Amino acid sequence: MPTTDRVPGSTGVPAFNLQAAQNNKSVETTDPDEYPLERFSQRVPIRRNHHQTSSQEPAPILRLNTAIREYVRGTTNPGLDPPFTHQPEIPSSDEISVPADDTEQEVPVNHITGAWPSKQKYLSDHYALLREDGVAPLRNVVSELHARPNTLEQDSVEQSQIYEKASVFIVGLTFAHGGVAAKVTFSLRRTGKKIIWEQSKRLLQGTLVALTPADDMFQTICKVAVVAARPLSGVQSNPPAIDIFFGDPNDIEIDPQQEWVMVESSRGYFEAYRHTLKSLQRIAMESFPLAEYIVDVEQDVRPPHYVEQQPVKDMSSVFQSASLNYTHVDILSGDWPTDATSNLDASQLDALRRILTKQLAIIQGPPGTGKTHVSIVALKVLLENKRHDDPPIIVAAHTNHALDQLLRHIAPIESKFIRLGGMTSDHEIIKPRTLYEIKQATKLGVVSGGARGPALAGMRTLVKEMQALLKPLTEGKPLDEDILKAYKILTEGQCKSVLKGAEKWVDTSLPDSMTTAMHKWAGEELVEANRRTQAEDYGFDYEEVDLEYEQLKELEAEGKVGSGDDDNELLRGERLAFSEPWTGREGRSKEDWDALLRTTNDLWQIAPESRGPLYRHMQQRLKEIMTGQMRRLMAVYERRVTELKIGKWEADTNYLKESKLIGCTLTGISKYRALLHSLRPKIVLIEEAAETLEAQTTAACFDSLEHLILVGDHQQLRGQCNEQQLQGEPWFLDVSMFERLVHNQVGFTQLSRQRRMHPEIRKGLMPIYPNLEDHPSVALRPRVPGMGPLHTYFFSHDWPEDTDDLMSKVNRTEADMVVNFFNYLIKNGAKTKDITVLTFYNGQRKLILSNLRRHANLQGEVFKVVTVDSYQGEENGIVLLSLVRSNADKQIGFLRNPSKLQTTTMAIPSFPSNSDAYRSKKGDGSRGRSSPTKGAGGSPGQTPSQSPPKEAYRFSGGHSQALMELTPEAQAFRDFADGGHVAADAAAANSAADVAAKERHRKLDADNHAALFGNDEGELMTTSLVPRTNELRLTTSRQARDGTIRNVYEGSYSSVVAGRSGKKQEPSLLDLD
Repeated sequence: MPTTDRVPGSTGVPAFNLQAAQNNKSVETTDPDEYPLERFSQRVPIRRNHHQTSSQEPAPILRLNTAIREYVRGTTNPGLDPPFTHQPEIPSSDEISVPADDTEQEVPVNHITGAWPSKQKYLSDHYALLREDGVAPLRNVVSELHARPNTLEQDSVEQSQIYEKASVFIVGLTFAHGGVAAKVTFSLRRTGKKIIWEQSKRLLQGTLVALTPADDMFQTICKVAVVAARPLSGVQSNPPAIDIFFGDPNDIEIDPQQEWVMVESSRGYFEAYRHTLKSLQRIAMESFPLAEYIVDVEQDVRPPHYVEQQPVKDMSSVFQSASLNYTHVDILSGDWPTDATSNLDASQLDALRRILTKQLAIIQGPPGTGKTHVSIVALKVLLENKRHDDPPIIVAAHTNHALDQLLRHIAPIESKFIRLGGMTSDHEIIKPRTLYEIKQATKLGVVSGGARGPALAGMRTLVKEMQALLKPLTEGKPLDEDILKAYKILTEGQCKSVLKGAEKWVDTSLPDSMTTAMHKWAGEELVEANRRTQAEDYGFDYEEVDLEYEQLKELEAEGKVGSGDDDNELLRGERLAFSEPWTGREGRSKEDWDALLRTTNDLWQIAPESRGPLYRHMQQRLKEIMTGQMRRLMAVYERRVTELKIGKWEADTNYLKESKLIGCTLTGISKYRALLHSLRPKIVLIEEAAETLEAQTTAACFDSLEHLILVGDHQQLRGQCNEQQLQGEPWFLDVSMFERLVHNQVGFTQLSRQRRMHPEIRKGLMPIYPNLEDHPSVALRPRVPGMGPLHTYFFSHDWPEDTDDLMSKVNRTEADMVVNFFNYLIKNGAKTKDITVLTFYNGQRKLILSNLRRHANLQGEVFKVVTVDSYQGEENGIVLLSLVRSNADKQIGFLRNPSKLQTTTMAIPSFPSNSDAYRSKKGDGSRGRSSPTKGAGGSPGQTPSQSPPKEAYRFSGGHSQALMELTPEAQAFRDFADGGHVAADAAAANSAADVAAKERHRKLDADNHAALFGNDEGELMTTSLVPRTNELRLTTSRQARDGTIRNVYEGSYSSVVAGRSGKKQEPSLLDLD
């Protein structure tokens, strides 16, 4: 234990080791062992569970699994390990700061064709690409502030989020199990908006931030930190406050008077990459299973080793027969059943066979083909054939939402799975199976020799030392002369002179507890330090929500993937608040004051006007020494944090090893990699594997891995990058391992029969899935209420797009059309729950949702309005798609990506999909065809505020083939490894079948128009002016052959461009009410 000398004048609180402070030596000597487990482990008492009474038996002792501490500590060979393995987990200040020579960051090229030169080249390049994507957004923000220090958020090119100088202060510390966090108050002046924190992405837990002194503005100083907690109680206070972990112990600051500027980037989220980067570093020092396929791109995939050892499996859950027994099937021989009855179709059986018999099984599942169902069938076979001593099967998905969906399917076949990470919205099935809930319900015992006890003991000792060290900053009174003497700022003679002179003074303005000899010496030159973040109310409007709820929750889950108890980001641990109310005025240079102290023994001889500045100088000297000591203590504390994590996982492994199946997100695989590695998993199945960045999949390659199953569809959504320039040539960061291997001819199976879409909808996907077949059941889908025989309906317009305050594309007139068409479907009998509105732009999503909530006929309803990127894997009966884009330049941005549009044809269990896709009659113009993914080319000179003419409401003439139009860049990538595919596509495009298809689609559009709006025969058009509302009402009716008349369309036009006195009522907005 360290000594606990008391500071003179203290009230009994143990003080910091003054001898160490005097010698200015590292306090590490008070706790010399870097890893104290063996030193303390024999003295850890048996802990009782809180339900246990003294009469009960003590908790059983559990066997220690040393694999976790061995993994975390690792072994490094500085001369042999690749350089990237030594990079810090959190980016360094140098990595974020602006280079002195203004050189650009070099980023390696991604090899997506053919084999990689080596395993180390593959790992180091993917590490560099992923780290650049995670770090670049913040580095660009720092660069912008370095060049233009007074930039406001609204003027930022780099989407900076800036928390103002003269308002950002470090006001306290929290000694938590995750580290020592600094509490920071800040101002929102530069944001120009008030923040709705419940729905804001700002400063989420795990966000990377950069701090710089207010008088430096990143010219020379940049400190990197991670948001440790953003409790609502903190950010909703005035001024708002958060907790941060400094990335480097040597960066921690404790001066409560130092003003800072803090910035973040609104693009990117480093927490999602942080643990993947660590995993790549670790894999570089391990064996790399399946490298022959992942790195060398071998196309002939062999069976898993465990299958070769025992190829006979029980397949009775897949095949049924009255005369044959399928409990002993040799799945590697020719005995695979071909004539047996099964609930799987032929392509699904092929996929199942690949999953069971290949080390690397890649299954492509177009929409509605049952890829998840095949995964569940395969998992059931694997579980039924699992031996009691086999490790758990790991299943993972890209998002928490997708993981929950998968686990809900797994629950009927294996109810005792365990989910790592507590961020689940399913409180009935999934929540009770989270590791945290299982530990709360079942106490297994105490791990013999575990790391938890020694780590906690070491942390408690360090906390006491740090609290004693920082005591002068927390007492709320002027400095004590004995403290200044202890830190050799004043000599003993100078201290005696201060005390002797102070005896002659009586200060009645302060209580005795606040009066010190130094205060009397400084007198009126000691001033209040009022440098604190001030409460503010700038009268700003509220910031619009930048993310939809599901995306925001997913980001929060990334940051909290380790918090099983969903603690709402509250940082737990002892708290320390800084209170330094007194200081002196600024004065001469540091060197001048040091010289004065060296030559003056009696401090009362110093002129009164110089005492305040001198006190300020001594105060700064003290904080500099304390900061150095604090940083050394912090380095030790961080090692204890690591040991505590080891101890926690050593206990957790006893729960996990009893489970047959463990589920987590891909981020969770990386964050929990040490824990999962200790289980020696053989089988990993990843759903949505084509939506993940390659490095995230690579992180799942444990050195014990024998069998990797990738299920997804690379022709739907890709992984998302923070830096758009890293997408596409030559970096292709958004290309998943799944997609790369498929294009390099590594064996895979494509499912071919869909059970989801009406055939009319499926035909629109033929350019992407030419071999996709319909299951007979899809032709029996019921009709959509109000749509007659139609299953697809395309609406064309010329309404110009706009941009909202957050630079997201919107089309206000199109949004009104969607809302009123939604109401039309409701009035015809559709249910709100059966309708999903999709759009590619979050600005349009917010606009449509807002308009739906305000619609008089739709009050109290709950709407599903989401972006396409968050709709992957979802399904509904009716889908309305708002494509937004319509401009004179004929630009459609990322809508050219066919995989994004294809996602809109997700599962439709009750109705055929009704894809209300707006597109222009003028078309794209980029490749000689019109594009349904845009409303291109508004009328020349027309502004967004102008009302569109009535003629704009027309039905498009047109096509389905062009739905999947590819840009030259996209086509080039699609064909990069397909050999002959370009020629085949060109031949197909010029074939007679293509011409015939265009004609069929033209006729279909005409038929659709006639079905909705009638034709010249038997059509009645009437108009009436509704007196009270002053609305012009339009009714279209149709007379059937039997003489009956029915209304097929009714709309009202209520925009007044002129009054009634000699003026004209003119329709301007279609209002289907």
